[in-house]
Amino acid sequence: MKKGEKMFSFVKYEKELIEDYRKKLHDVKRSDEVGDVFIEFTLRFLEKVLEDFKIEDYTEDITFDPENNRYILSERLKERIGRELLEKSDLPAIIQRFCETATHRWRQLKADEEKTDFFKRPGHEVGRE
Repeated sequence: MKKGEKMFSFVKYEKELIEDYRKKLHDVKRSDEVGDVFIEFTLRFLEKVLEDFKIEDYTEDITFDPENNRYILSERLKERIGRELLEKSDLPAIIQRFCETATHRWRQLKADEEKTDFFKRPGHEVGRE
């Protein structure tokens, strides 16, 4: 970005969503549900930023990759967002912050799942006789 170029900011939309986002992530109990919350809130964010954006048209266009702390937007979604917003706004940084929060929650849940699996003894499941 060149000095003096206009930068678009969408932090106000991030602030509108962040409290609900964190609460919903906190309520998730399984690691495989974290990506769904990330995608839902990323699409809700884009709905606020882009005119005539329909969430239901893009639910398959975002991939959450928690092992690498990243997200991937399909070419179709990148095209819909537009090069200018992807390069001259804080939109990618905001989505990355959503991703980092989700990745942190995913790692917590994965660690809890591993501990639970470690302490389960085969043949001693609850209700088994």
